[in-house]
Amino acid sequence: MARLGRRKSLGVDVNLSVGTWPALTESSVLQVCHPEWRGVRAAAYGFEDPVVETADAGRSALDIVDHARAAGVETIVVQGFPPGSANLLRIARRAGMATRCLLHSSPAQHGAERGEAEVAEQVLALAAEGAIGVVGFVKKGLAEMFGALGYETRWVPNRMPMLPGLERVAPQGRRPHIGVMAEPFWRKNVVTQLGAVAILEGTGHVLRRPDVGYLARLPIVEHGTVGWEEFVGLLASMDLNLYTTLSECQPLTPMESYLAGVPCLFSRTSVLFEDSPELLGISTLAEVDNPTAIAKAATRLLENADEVIPLAQSWMASFDQTARRLWAEFTEA
Repeated sequence: MARLGRRKSLGVDVNLSVGTWPALTESSVLQVCHPEWRGVRAAAYGFEDPVVETADAGRSALDIVDHARAAGVETIVVQGFPPGSANLLRIARRAGMATRCLLHSSPAQHGAERGEAEVAEQVLALAAEGAIGVVGFVKKGLAEMFGALGYETRWVPNRMPMLPGLERVAPQGRRPHIGVMAEPFWRKNVVTQLGAVAILEGTGHVLRRPDVGYLARLPIVEHGTVGWEEFVGLLASMDLNLYTTLSECQPLTPMESYLAGVPCLFSRTSVLFEDSPELLGISTLAEVDNPTAIAKAATRLLENADEVIPLAQSWMASFDQTARRLWAEFTEA
């Protein structure tokens, strides 16, 4: 991914992926996302249409819409609904532009985090008033759930991420080196996965160490907050990555890991590999609240990594064609 161009306007820093505002003329679609929401941001770039990054879509709204219209942009897609998105969407509609919103969340989040449910409710209300033309969900089951409840929504899965040139690191110390590269909050299941690392007698690599005292006995390397390019470089440097989380829409980390040539064991919470019994059986796990089960499945995956990695890459390339088509239908509807 090229370094983003920057334009300062209305007191708000706005990043544009294509480098300059005039370059918007190359696309009829403009995406808007939050610069600090790693997964949503990476997913947005995977769709290939230009991306504006802003932490306050409301304050940036007039500038974004003015420049987008001047460049011939016809459709604005808000990814993940950053703060101020309602204002942006209403202004875009009044300006005669088509509007879309694509949400990246799961029913488990809605049940445990009231704010996540409120976002979905606000987006559906904006659709009812006409401020959003089409609402999409990355998680297939969530789109189907809202359809059963009488809402008109679409499934728009994440595309295969586009990896930059990978800069691998050389981990030191006890092997195997196992990445658990998720933020340590409830649904990411980091403590349980580090328990599996202990059973595997490996070294765990994390972004942030969980505040759990007994893990002091486990070799853990804490990498801290890193940019996306460095993040995928870390994934590429491991012997194995774990992503057996409790709740997901469609996780990019397993896809990034396999594309980087490293096996990843992840939870059976999304459409990834769902139509491939072989990949589903060896790369995913349903019993995620059990360190022993994770360690056992990880051992089997490591033993078969040479066969699994190319199969996973082939599956993703095929699936990407479906995701590309559904994105086109979503933005052109």
